[in-house]
Amino acid sequence: MESAASRLTRLLVGFVLALMVMTSIAILEEGEFSLSDTMVVAPISLSVVAGTTLLVIIAGRSKPHGGWVTDNWVSREPEDEMRSRLERERDEASMQDLGSKWARMEMEHLESKHGEE
Repeated sequence: MESAASRLTRLLVGFVLALMVMTSIAILEEGEFSLSDTMVVAPISLSVVAGTTLLVIIAGRSKPHGGWVTDNWVSREPEDEMRSRLERERDEASMQDLGSKWARMEMEHLESKHGEE
């Protein structure tokens, strides 16, 4: 299975291409390129932001997972690995919670025992 980052990469490529087509149509309708029109500025600025995000994601492909800027936002792990890691973390968290519940119960028991004496 593929990672979430690869799916986002495909989505951003399509989004940037659509914005470029929209910008081209807006420029062709005006007959000239002017940055004063909102129909031209908005798609250009959105495509710059999306393109920058796309370049950052693509640049991090060869890096190990966890060592890149976008790893906190979008996982580059394959879905199988991510699913097994999350299940393992969930199991560890439930075991840690069990220990804290046990300690809390023991503390309440000791307090009630010493309170009776």
